Amino acid sequence: MFNKEELNQLYRYALSLSAHEQMACDLVQEALERYLKKPVASVEKPSAYIRTIIRHLYFDLERHKKRVPMVSIENDEISYIGAIDDDAMIDVLINQQELHRLLAGLNAEENELLYLWAVEEHTIAEIAGIYERPRGTILSKLHRLKKRIRVQLGGMAEETHAICERSSL
Repeated sequence: MFNKEELNQLYRYALSLSAHEQMACDLVQEALERYLKKPVASVEKPSAYIRTIIRHLYFDLERHKKRVPMVSIENDEISYIGAIDDDAMIDVLINQQELHRLLAGLNAEENELLYLWAVEEHTIAEIAGIYERPRGTILSKLHRLKKRIRVQLGGMAEETHAICERSSL
């Protein structure tokens, strides 16, 4: 029915929403159970249908908890940095701090949009189909999100430059 790569994509999608491995597994399992209970002939795009179920399950769970958590970069698997020469260590640390601040400013919907576009490399038309919204709406949301990220990165770069100048004095 689903091959290993499709199941891995669904898991990565659930992980991008929940930022918790166990919760991602639970979301995928529950979504697959619901899919299998539905008559298969009535679903044209099973993968998109399951992603929609995962998204709805996630937001239902978070609504039930009365909070929506941000993505945690504290996870060792996500924030692992391999061997680096000493001169580049400060740049890596600063870039990691910038990434922490940037991701902390995204809500769950923005995080999902960024994941679908940047990580899964879906086209705008595909993302519009997943969200069941007009293509123009998705384009404008993505444009505003990228613009906000550019502005934040620009401000962070100025802060970093000022810090480096102070430390070299």
